Parts: sequence; structure tokens; C-alpha cells
Amino acid sequence: MTKEYSKILEPITIGKVKVRNRINMAPMTTLYAGHNGEITEQCVQYYGARARGGTGMVTIEGAYVNETALQIPCSINVSDDKFIPGLSRIADAIKDNGSVAVLQLIHSGIQAWVEQSVGPSEIGRIDGKPISTELTPRALTTKEVHQYVQDFANAAYRAKMAGFDMVQVHGTHGYLIMQFLSPITNKRIDNYGADRDLFPVEIVKAIKEKCGKDFPVIFRLCADESLGDDLVVGGITLEDAKKTALKLEKAGVDAFDVTGGSDDVIHLYVPSSYVLDGKEGCFLDLAAEIKKVVNVPVISGGGIDTPKAAQEALESGKVDMLFVGRQLIAEPEWIRKIEEGRVEDIRPCVKCVECGKRIVYLRDMRCSVNPLGGNEWKYLNEREIPRALDKKKVLVIGGGPAGLEAAKTSAVRGHDVTLVEKEASLGGTLKVAAVPSFKSRYGKLIKWYENQIKDLNINILLNKKADLDFINNENPDVVILATGSEEVVPPISGIENAIMSDDVLLGNKEVGDNVIVIGCGLVGAEVAYYIAKNNKNVNVFEALPATDLGMGGLALLRPHGLFDKYGVKVHFKTPIIDIYKDGVLTVDEYGKKIITKADTIVCAVGRKPAHNHDFVKAIQESGKVVKPVGDVKSARKVSEALYEAFNAAMSI
Repeated sequence: MTKEYSKILEPITIGKVKVRNRINMAPMTTLYAGHNGEITEQCVQYYGARARGGTGMVTIEGAYVNETALQIPCSINVSDDKFIPGLSRIADAIKDNGSVAVLQLIHSGIQAWVEQSVGPSEIGRIDGKPISTELTPRALTTKEVHQYVQDFANAAYRAKMAGFDMVQVHGTHGYLIMQFLSPITNKRIDNYGADRDLFPVEIVKAIKEKCGKDFPVIFRLCADESLGDDLVVGGITLEDAKKTALKLEKAGVDAFDVTGGSDDVIHLYVPSSYVLDGKEGCFLDLAAEIKKVVNVPVISGGGIDTPKAAQEALESGKVDMLFVGRQLIAEPEWIRKIEEGRVEDIRPCVKCVECGKRIVYLRDMRCSVNPLGGNEWKYLNEREIPRALDKKKVLVIGGGPAGLEAAKTSAVRGHDVTLVEKEASLGGTLKVAAVPSFKSRYGKLIKWYENQIKDLNINILLNKKADLDFINNENPDVVILATGSEEVVPPISGIENAIMSDDVLLGNKEVGDNVIVIGCGLVGAEVAYYIAKNNKNVNVFEALPATDLGMGGLALLRPHGLFDKYGVKVHFKTPIIDIYKDGVLTVDEYGKKIITKADTIVCAVGRKPAHNHDFVKAIQESGKVVKPVGDVKSARKVSEALYEAFNAAMSI
């Protein structure tokens, strides 16, 4: 056991259940279940992988307790005894690998994916994820509330029958129990309105009565509904949460899992790199306050990535245990690598929230940086990737993320790999992306790839441009073309008066105090935020009506968000028609022409492939098998580049 991280690896007891270390995998929606909520092999192997990786406790994503509770299609179902056999497969996969198995119980209430949702009152959400209906929620009758208490208890008993060691009752993030706790959504005039704590208290008592007092119950508690967002007013406060925690502990809760927020502030309770900006453990201070008033273990976390941050959080005494979420999607063997002193081998989560964005669009969860995530049913881990039967000579052109992944996976499979990069260092466009402090995790990803490939006997050639003569001289069996992208220079009159966003991020060009950024896609939004954080006045002009920056982008663009905080003004439906040395000419949606002055104009309209299709065709005509991957096909996100590169390497 490494002494440096001894607190992480220290056992803890919840109720009468001993957990081998102080890390809990946080429950996160995957959409890996079947369309009726039945367990699939993908579910079993995904959770089993995190247990094999050493995680002390694995909490399964919210399982819905009755048919009105559905969070989102392909959620896990625990509303009927017929789901017990499937659930037992997950419980066994976790426990057989030494972890404690926990099933989270959920009723989504007014956030449910049903024709008409139900809640404590006829009040819907302010904001948040799309749901399947815009109908006003129906208020539950008192009789129905009594039945829902029993539904939670019955679901807990099914979890126990399936072999789970305990359950977690979901009482935060805007779901039904929190809706009863919140003054915003609970306007009832019966006992459940007079005492907003009554519903969760009755649920805990009913579970204990049904499952026995020794069957542990963890309660996921909202300690602050707004999380500082000005749009959410009058919700659950920390003082409310303390009072609730005292009642729940008395009712039988064995541990508290402390977070905050609802779908109205999903950008804060699922924080992206923009929100975290290098910070780890965003709920720890709230948890420390709850810990002052209860006598059972307190669990919390929020954006925990590094063993160092985890160790410091536990040593501080703010919490007894940490939940780790997206980092365990990126690196299932997080704990194992800590135990073995291989911290440098931990694949970093970059907090891009691509995993969450896919869920919103009803696509099963993927990790941007881990192509094996969710594919454990095919390959248990990287060591289980099938080796090539026929060793081939593979030439990878380009040392960006796609090229690094292609080279790594090809070498793991046993091929003879040469990686050629025209620059003096590896990383490609990730080196540019990693410059802002809020994107620094991408720098860690480059270092991780460098660590992985150094022991794989890959021939790396830097400062080398791979033209057709070079390719023919190398004479590879397969060429993986991963030459990345370059910035788009739009055909706008006066574009020579603008500077490119890459030059700003790399420090090649300085900007003045008043800056105009052309484009509000991902590139434009990030460079605008970067400039604004350096105390500059920024206006962003975008020709489109709106742009989709994903879940992470909510933090930038929403009212009272980070753009508002740093004074970034965004003008949608406002194309630029001329660029001057001291400003731009735009035309608004009504056809009115407007001149806006600026010291610096930055072009950030996107990226395009660095190589055209003629180069690909020329390689093919020379008799080589060529596999273009990543931005060389079309400029897009890291996640798409890495998956293409992985699959290309697997196909050789």
C-alpha cells in the first residue's frame, strides 16, 4: 500500500458493511439498459470493470421505482420482481470483484420521461434537459404519496433480493424527493406540505421496516438548491438541509451522500471544465457542514480527478468517503493504479461532459478519452484487446490525439508502428486547446499518451513531414492518416485585418483591451472566454441563430452564466460583412448595418482538415492501404477522433 495515498485506501464501514477503501463510484446515467429497463451484458461488464479496478463501492445509476418514475429511456427498472434476476447479475459482478454493490433508487417526478409527469404540486422546471412532454405536471394525491413510499420500500427489497449490499435513495438533483423538500416545488396543503421532510423520512422508515434495520440506506442529499445561480431563488438552503439530515438520521439513514442543485442548474451539479477551471471537489464545503450535525459517514465529491486531491479531501476531515464519477468512466482502474504506485498511468478525465451530452440526445454514454468505456462487454480491459494474428508495418502520420491513439492501440495489438509528426513535440491541436486554465486537463491527456507509448517500442519521428516520397520509402502495409486540422480563414472582406485564434492562444499575437471574436462555435466561445478572463472586453459575432456547445456550454451561454460574469456579449444572427483595422461592419437580422469598434479582431470560425482528399487518393494509388482518422476526415471533437483512431487500429 502506498503511504502517499493511505487515506484513500483506508477501509470504512457503512452500517455493518465494510468497504475496502474510501472511493465510491458515483451513480451516472448510461442508457445501457434495455428499452424496458432490463439489465444487459453491457451494464454488467461496465460496472464490473470499475469493481475489478479496485473501487471500494460501486453505486448503480438510478433505477426507477414505478412506471411514472422513468428518468430517461433505457434507464434501469426496479419496479417489478421480474427485474431481480437481471439486477443480480450486476450485483454479482461487483461483489465478485471485491466491491460493495449499491443500487440507487429514483423517482424523477416532474423531470420524468412520461406523457404527463407527477410531482408534489403542479409546478414544472425552470430550465434543464429536454423531456418528452411540455404538459404541466400533475400533483400527486395524498393516497398516491403513501403508495410511492411503499414503491421505494418494495424497490429496496428487490435490490436486497438481487444481492445488493445497500441502497441509495436519490434525494437531490431535482428529482421527486427533492421536489417534496424544496419550497419552490412543494406548495401542498396536506401533511406533506406542512412538513416537507415527511416524504423522505417515511421512505427511509419503510425501507428499514421492509428490509431490516441492518440493511444500510444511503441518502443522497441536496445541501444547496441554487448552487449560487441567480435564476434559482427560494429553494433548499444549507440550513434546510441540516434540519432534514437530522430527521433522516433519526429515521435510520446510515450515510449521507451530499451534493446540490437540480436540472435548473445542471451545469453546476455536473460541472464542466469551464466551471471547475482546475478545481476539484466542488461539494466538499457543503458536505463538511452536514458532517457537523450528523453522526454517520458523509460522502461527497464533485469533479475529483487526481489521487492528490482525493487524499487531501479525506485528510481535511470534510468527508469520510469520496464519490468519483466521470474520472472512473475515463479510468476504471483508478484505484488499482494508485495501489500499485502507477499514478502517471491514470488516464485523465478532461471534464468535457461529452458523456452527458450524449445522454441528453438519447445516445448511450461514451467517454471522450476512453474508447473502451461502455465496450467492456467486448474487451474487459486493454490487456484483453485481441492481438493481431498477422503482424503488419503501420505508419501513423500525425501526433495529435487521433494519431497517438492509433499508434498506441496498433502497438498494443503487436504491429510494428512508426509515428511521424511534423512538429517538434506531440499533441497536435490539443497543445492549443490545453492553453487556457479551464482546458488544462487536455495537457494531462497529452502527457498520458506520451507515458503510454514510451514502453511500446513505437518508432517516433519528430520534425518530420511525411510526403509521398517518405511514405514510399517506408513502404508500410497500412497508413493511418491523422494529420489533424487547421483554422478556417473565411472569405470575409478585410480578413487580413484579423488575427487567428491559434495565434492568440499560443501567445504569438497580443490582443488589445477591446476585442471582437468572429464565431461562437466551440472554438470561438472558448477563445472569447479565455480573452475575457484576462480582463478584456469581448464581443462575439455569430451568423447562426444559436450554437450547440453541448452541456458544458450551458455554463457559458445561459443567463447569469460565465459569459455574463466576465462581460462577454454574444450577438447571434449577426454576420460580419467587412473587417477593418479598428472594427467590423455587421448586419443584424433586420438588415441594419452596424459598425462596432475594437482594438483586435480574432477569427475563430472553426477548423478544416489539414490534408485534402487528393493526398489520400495519392497514397491509395501508390498501393498502400490508408485509413484517414480524426480531423483529417472532417474537423470535430476529440471524442470522435479517438474512437475513429481506436477502431482503425482494431481493424488492422
